[in-house]
Amino acid sequence: MLPIVAIIGRPNVGKSTLFNRLIGKREAITADWAGTTRDRLYGECSWSNYNFLLVDTAGLEIGKKASLDLDIQEQIEVAINESNLLLFMVDAKAGITDDDLKAIRKIRNSKKPFVLIVNKCDNKNDVIGSAEFYRLGTTTIAPVSALSGLGTGDLLDMVIKQLPKSRTSKKAEDSDVINVAIAGRPNVGKSSLLNSLIKQDRAVVSDIAGTTRDTSNYTFTLNGKKINFIDTAGIRRRGKVGKSAQGANPGKIEKYSVLRSLNALEKAEVVLVLIDAKEGVTAQDLHVLNYALDKKKSIILTINKWDSVEENDITAYLEYLNRKITFLSFAPVIFVSAKTGKNVQKIYDQILSVYNSRFNRIKTSELNSLLLADIFKKSPPAMKNILPKIKYISQVAVNPPTFVFFTNHPELIHFSYHRFLENRIREHWDFTGTPINILFKQKSG
Repeated sequence: MLPIVAIIGRPNVGKSTLFNRLIGKREAITADWAGTTRDRLYGECSWSNYNFLLVDTAGLEIGKKASLDLDIQEQIEVAINESNLLLFMVDAKAGITDDDLKAIRKIRNSKKPFVLIVNKCDNKNDVIGSAEFYRLGTTTIAPVSALSGLGTGDLLDMVIKQLPKSRTSKKAEDSDVINVAIAGRPNVGKSSLLNSLIKQDRAVVSDIAGTTRDTSNYTFTLNGKKINFIDTAGIRRRGKVGKSAQGANPGKIEKYSVLRSLNALEKAEVVLVLIDAKEGVTAQDLHVLNYALDKKKSIILTINKWDSVEENDITAYLEYLNRKITFLSFAPVIFVSAKTGKNVQKIYDQILSVYNSRFNRIKTSELNSLLLADIFKKSPPAMKNILPKIKYISQVAVNPPTFVFFTNHPELIHFSYHRFLENRIREHWDFTGTPINILFKQKSG
């Protein structure tokens, strides 16, 4: 599981700007007025070969009528409780405020380790002036400018020193276990499918969306092969998190679930993405699929509640899926009913198939013999009056399969040709259900 690091601070100190800077993407909306960030944002950050999940939070307001909804403030509580490390941000220009004093007391009460970040240190005088913040009772501060990037490298060095040292998601003794996440939006039948797969009522099943509040694991041995099923809470689009859930304090519970579900996907090699056959593919389903694809997980599209569809026309439904999910043609599709058990046991064969495809390794001689022939028939298109030439191909990794194409001009390879090469690889070799990494590297001569 990836360690979790949350950025905490009062409104308008620059949390979202730092978040964007550290993950290297403009994911969070930034503005000069307080309260722009309402929902928590998650992004993966990498530094010195160490990866962690970074969380951007709304402005922390304590002991007064908050300008943001109470629900938004609860999200900050969730981030604090779930995190391995807190980044407490203050504003160098504003100095120490009463809200900073209240916030530092709250952070100390959480018993979580933290790094004090003094933002908006845009010059040497600001860095020198940041010493004022030692009055908050910490022995180390990190003066930074989130806007320009000043000091962020030193900050990241401090962060990874305080995170768990283990960087692997699998223990060595568990290397023969296939981790399979059962993922999908709320109420598509994830827990029912788990029960049907393991043939016992381990997971709580309910018709109320959001019943599963945490991830649960069950290791099942089939023909000597261990499969660890991970039943995740329903993943919903960020704007929908916390809405329409049932039970005591449901919104807060669901927000915990999202973080845990994301980490469950991180742990898995194979993801069963469940889709409600009757409701069809929704925006939330596409959101779940994109999570899995971003992490390069093998995917099995599992159409659940097939017994509820009046016209069980598989051919027509497959055509519908191809129209709705154009980017996932390599994923196998299985039609099941978790309720009746129909086709559920066939999932095991699919799991073994897509898992094995993650470890397919093609001989270099075979790669070059077949693919260079395809490339000769259809060369990369010329760009800027220059014709890129691919001269050599090598598979450099498995899990997921990664191929390097050596070319004289890697920067000129168009993304459409990237798709052409992936299609040729899949035509020649079996990589069912598994994303393929294709890289282009410089080769002179």
